[in-house]
Amino acid sequence: MRINGTTIFIPGATSGIGLALAIRLHDAGNRVIIGGRRTELLADIAAQHPGIDTIRIDTTDAASITTAANEVIARHPDLNVLVPMAGIMRAEDWTTPGSFLEDAEATLATNLLGPIRLISAFIEHLLAQPDATIMTVSSGLAFAPLRPTPTYNATRPRSISSARRCGCSSKARAWGSSSSCRRRCRATSSPDTAMTRQRCPSMSTSTRR
Repeated sequence: MRINGTTIFIPGATSGIGLALAIRLHDAGNRVIIGGRRTELLADIAAQHPGIDTIRIDTTDAASITTAANEVIARHPDLNVLVPMAGIMRAEDWTTPGSFLEDAEATLATNLLGPIRLISAFIEHLLAQPDATIMTVSSGLAFAPLRPTPTYNATRPRSISSARRCGCSSKARAWGSSSSCRRRCRATSSPDTAMTRQRCPSMSTSTRR
């Protein structure tokens, strides 16, 4: 992926890491479109960072994703990078009946179905671009799970494997990123076997497909 001169849509970038990434990419010379649910945050971002475009999208709502995708493509026909950033992390107590199902379902809708639906909405357009990229965001908790957040542990890393399935075309590359996984892979003393490579692949050789 080129880090300048591209047109990038980042749904889920109204705060935190997503917003920081969007601003950095904009400053590097890219056209950046931020997507989010809260229109007041989108308006503030657009006012504080001239040149960044914004669009309302709820990545847990399939209809909202379809509407936003059509609008983004219409406004930015040269769009060639998709970075699904939206994600939630909620503690779940599976020992208390009735206390965890709603949070688990919300996490699935945001962390797993959201990226899959986004990729589905944009893949036809991206495949038509001469140089396109889908970059998803994962977590090191895939390898060292946090006990209070079982659904997050299971769903956030899965967005990478979903995106990689789109990487069969030379026109659209799928990337996954997890800084904590990179650190853990470099630090591990496990032997270099087929099993360890599958469980914790080297980010320099296995992330890009």
